[in-house]
Amino acid sequence: MEARVNDKLAETTGEQMVQYYFDGKEWHKKWEKKFDACAVVMTKHSQEIETIRQQVLDGQLSPLAYHIQTNLFNVKLLSSYTKIPKRHIKKHLTPDVFNQLDEETLKKYAAVFEITVEELKEISE
Repeated sequence: MEARVNDKLAETTGEQMVQYYFDGKEWHKKWEKKFDACAVVMTKHSQEIETIRQQVLDGQLSPLAYHIQTNLFNVKLLSSYTKIPKRHIKKHLTPDVFNQLDEETLKKYAAVFEITVEELKEISE
């Protein structure tokens, strides 16, 4: 497959993507293996998820931290979606505070992650 957008040419062959750009005179390669870069990022993200999952299981973080990571969110983004202040969300990352949250707050978080409140409270082991 070949596509040209804004003087850029991208070829996709299976799991690799080679992208070219035109400097006005000739075409140059920009990335030889975009797939490899994506694989490295996804591996690192998977490791971060596993680290946070273990911290939740050890009682160091609340399940909210796990759902933030698995959904590629951060505190700022979650705050903008839920309208919950960032400082409150940071407090909700501790298990003691999270376990005392009211149903309405839990529903806001669950709605953003498109899961049930019960799923929000638990993570897979």
